Amino acid sequence: MVIAMRVLVLAVAVLALSACQKPADSADSTRTAKNDTGQAPSASPAASANPLLPPERVLRSDAIGYDGFNGSDQAGSVTAKFGADSASVRQAWGGEMKDNRDQRPDAACHLLYPVRGAVTHQYAFLMAGNKLAGIDVYDAKAIAPGGGRVGMSIAEINQTYAGQTKQVANPTFEGSAFIEVAAPQAKHSQLTFETDALGTVTHWRISERGALEASESCTR
Repeated sequence: MVIAMRVLVLAVAVLALSACQKPADSADSTRTAKNDTGQAPSASPAASANPLLPPERVLRSDAIGYDGFNGSDQAGSVTAKFGADSASVRQAWGGEMKDNRDQRPDAACHLLYPVRGAVTHQYAFLMAGNKLAGIDVYDAKAIAPGGGRVGMSIAEINQTYAGQTKQVANPTFEGSAFIEVAAPQAKHSQLTFETDALGTVTHWRISERGALEASESCTR
């Protein structure tokens, strides 16, 4: 009888101990099972992407040329030529664009620029009289006709366009300069690189010849 009572008490204690233990979470069990295979769980692309930021507009590296803007994926195409109106430029870009026309109601030119959410894109379309007169490029991935790009030094630009450059002081920013490159004879546009005071290209522009001063940013 005493032995039976001891067995009963032991059984009750075991049951009580089991009840106090927290059952394994099903998600933890799943993760454990996956880790047991030696492979980490795959990450969802949506988890790392910002859902509030529209997809980046992918351009050809040579999208800006002597004739205007190429918004297609075909080499040599021009979807918004210099002289195109703002509606045509917007259509060629194919994404959200804003302008600063309201801030410059009496100015001779204004900007039409692409945006991604609150992020200003690295291209600015300069509109003079609502016609495309020039394009400013700040994107280091973009290649200007002939091979120049953002980040190059003055020496590298002069080497890339040997015998074709003319350096002019920038009256707006002390120490900075414009490097003008002669366009092919049949073209009516101008390629200009702008440098900072250290001689590094910060951006470049292709514009209709005579349409805009190099120092005209259509912002001031």
